[in-house]
Amino acid sequence: MSPWNQGRMTIEALLADGALERVPPDTDGAQALLDRAWTHLRSAETLAESDVELAYDALHAANRKALTALLLTQGLRPTRQGGHLSVYEAVRAQLHPPLGSVLAPYQRIRRARNAADYLDGLSASPDDVRADLPSCRAIVDVAAKMLGQMSVFRTEPQSWELEG
Repeated sequence: MSPWNQGRMTIEALLADGALERVPPDTDGAQALLDRAWTHLRSAETLAESDVELAYDALHAANRKALTALLLTQGLRPTRQGGHLSVYEAVRAQLHPPLGSVLAPYQRIRRARNAADYLDGLSASPDDVRADLPSCRAIVDVAAKMLGQMSVFRTEPQSWELEG
């Protein structure tokens, strides 16, 4: 599989800043994260009426785990320092264009979830959760489709490494 070059500079910067770290590529672990993302989406749908705050936690967790799955297949994962934002930045850098519009709701969902978690208030309703479900399903679906297409992230070889 040829190297994935789109977004390379962003990934290298996130690695240098400590927002991402290298790990062994793990396709099985990535698939497990995707499976959990689908479960979280079902949970969000179930919780929409009774607990909007927890439903948004589930939507955000689904999005984050789906995008983290893509990174894991590349031998990358976010650090505590990079957190949830580095997941989005890394995947968006690699998939936008053409998939930026599909990934864009990630940030809004993250902010809605944070508003509730950090006592900024959550003004969302059950209808808002139901309206956001298709966008979150699209994010998880894109991750599922891209899972086998993104190669392990490797730093470009230095010229001295190419010599015999």
